[in-house]
Amino acid sequence: MPVRYKTTVKSLLGLAFIALPAHAVQTAEIDTNRVCQPAAANATDFSYPEFEQSLAQDEVAVRSQQAEIFNDQRANFFGDVVIQRNSQWLMTESATVDQTEQTIEAKNGVRFTDGFINVTGDSFYFDGNSEIAELRQTNYQMASTNARGTAGLLQVSSEHVSLLDSSFTTCPTPNPAWQLTAERIEINETSDYGKAWDAKLRLFDVPVFYLPYFTFPVNDSKKTGFLYPTIDSSSNNGIELETPYYFNIAPNMDATIAPVYTSERGTMLKTEYRYLFPEHAGQVNIEYLPNDRAREDRADRYLWHINHATQFNQNWSAFIDATQISDDNYLNDFGSDFAGRADTHLYRVAQIDYLSSGWHFQLRSEDYELLGQYRSPYRTLPQLSLNYETEPAQGFKLNWSNELTYFQDQARSSNYATRAHTAPSLSYSFEQPAYDAEAEITYLLTHYLQQNENSQFADEVTRALPRARLRGRLHLERFYQASGDSFRQTLEPQVQYLYVPYENQQSIGIYDTTLMQDDYNGLFRPQRFSGLDRIAEANQITYGASSSIFDEKERELLRISVGQIYYFDESRTTLLSERLNDRAQITSSNSEWVADINWALSPQWSLRSSVQYDTELNRTRKSQSALEYRQSDRKLVQFNHRKATNILNTDIEQVGTQAVWELNKQWQVAANVYYDLSHDRVNDAVLGMQYSNCCWAVRVSAYRRINRNFETANNFAIQNNSNPTEFDNGVSLQFIISGLSADSGSLIEMLESSIYGYRRPFYLSN
Repeated sequence: MPVRYKTTVKSLLGLAFIALPAHAVQTAEIDTNRVCQPAAANATDFSYPEFEQSLAQDEVAVRSQQAEIFNDQRANFFGDVVIQRNSQWLMTESATVDQTEQTIEAKNGVRFTDGFINVTGDSFYFDGNSEIAELRQTNYQMASTNARGTAGLLQVSSEHVSLLDSSFTTCPTPNPAWQLTAERIEINETSDYGKAWDAKLRLFDVPVFYLPYFTFPVNDSKKTGFLYPTIDSSSNNGIELETPYYFNIAPNMDATIAPVYTSERGTMLKTEYRYLFPEHAGQVNIEYLPNDRAREDRADRYLWHINHATQFNQNWSAFIDATQISDDNYLNDFGSDFAGRADTHLYRVAQIDYLSSGWHFQLRSEDYELLGQYRSPYRTLPQLSLNYETEPAQGFKLNWSNELTYFQDQARSSNYATRAHTAPSLSYSFEQPAYDAEAEITYLLTHYLQQNENSQFADEVTRALPRARLRGRLHLERFYQASGDSFRQTLEPQVQYLYVPYENQQSIGIYDTTLMQDDYNGLFRPQRFSGLDRIAEANQITYGASSSIFDEKERELLRISVGQIYYFDESRTTLLSERLNDRAQITSSNSEWVADINWALSPQWSLRSSVQYDTELNRTRKSQSALEYRQSDRKLVQFNHRKATNILNTDIEQVGTQAVWELNKQWQVAANVYYDLSHDRVNDAVLGMQYSNCCWAVRVSAYRRINRNFETANNFAIQNNSNPTEFDNGVSLQFIISGLSADSGSLIEMLESSIYGYRRPFYLSN
């Protein structure tokens, strides 16, 4: 008959084993359940015995086949011994419990589990006086992860765990591809970090790295130390080796310092500092390369970036975002997390905002730095704006915009201007389920004080223009059946009339104004130019319609929008001289037809396209389309095309293909190719392949991209293809260790970092 026994041995098991936290070992980042067979087959079977007493907190119960009890002070248990305390279980063939000595001893094999960690060993000994338990020749495994290992001696006290002659791995296979071994590992329950002595990293049972002492996190807390290095190569920089070091300064701030050795240029230092407080947050980045060996002038190269946001209180806030580089070629040579290699400019802005009861005050400073042999535009130093907007009352709404701006020429400090602008606006709108309409009248009053070397610009200019706008829209819908399914279709035709009288504005300089690009929604804007330096006259009607189809779950399956502007009068307002026929001037009675389409062809297939078609010239002036098949981040293919005419006197037409495909659970490939039809060349190409095992992965990638050399003296000739095009080629080899790397295991981020990064069709810009 089974023997059941209750005892009051102090801290019998719980204090000993509860010291080892469930999250003492970080889990693997590679999805082993996807790549491997379930790892549970390799884990020790720790099924709970069919035995449970109704125990008080910390009370201990023992069950066995036989027992020898001596005066209720000492007991020997034999045969299927099970000791239970709270949620902890000890299972063995024989055990001795001594109340007087406060000890428990078990030999000839033991098993222990608490629901978080499973341990097997040759023997178990617990001393209640010192509250230390010892297990010898153990194997341990975390119950909820693949983390496991061995220990010659495992010592546990109430808040401390020591593993002597131990190992650790997250590989679920019997012969792990990698493991850490150490003479001694110490884990303290009150600390976020463990300690290891004489540690070795073994790959395929070959020691490849040795550390006499290091610490490691036992939970999600951050830890100061080296991050994993990266190795790349390129024709521009040669071999690149980056070895970042991370500083955990405080729970709300950290820093990273990363020396980057490049065989062709020298050693660069990258630094990052991040902070987070209740009222403000941000980061500062600095990159510096002294005496670039790849340049004839041996110039120093650098980048700095600052991003900061503050919320002083519910009304006041501040924001700054700025990036500066040493030269126009920096992004092309080194890349950056803050600007793309294909970017043509850097944008910097700093502002302070106040919001309260319809009022919005803003103090703002901004500037653009153009990359290449171009003259940078004016800086805004600063701009003060004050806007007031009332709540609608009986359909009426008042909006009053005010602005005072000082502009400074970045190239010539003697050129500057001050602009004061006010624009009161009154609108009336009404809305019904079947329609809505709006009428608006605005008075635009602007005054300029200008100092410029160009005698065309007047020293003082005042411009006053009224603007009237009428807009109406219908909301129609119908329900219908198709192939046994129910659908809802909407139709929204709309029309707008816009009137602005003409005024010659050539005596005003261009400080923050450019021609805005049109899409369907842009057709109904009240102005053609951004900024205030040009207000185009208008006597025009805009008409268009948008139609959508929704399924029974109100998911939009298709949206098509088409529109056009009819001009009663030609527009004479241009950015440049009125004697020049620039692209901002309108000489046709109609604008291009503009059409947008979003089509969810199926749960996997989607199409996004925007087109501007010139009916007089019978040609597409601008278009952008993307067709994508997407099962997941590991299985997608996208085909895209874009075309634009008269961009810096150049036509652009490109086709591209991007793909990530998981061939099976181990192999994954990715490719990205963009072909320039205008110049008959490949501008950007990336090819990558990854093999993933249960415990490790290896990734090989290669790229070829156009070398955008902004600083070449004959830069204009290169852009117009009169000189041979230069390319930058590179390869990368990356080894990913499951559980030791933060890599996601997917190749899609490789495409996102290319010149023309991956974007989903629904997020394509116009």
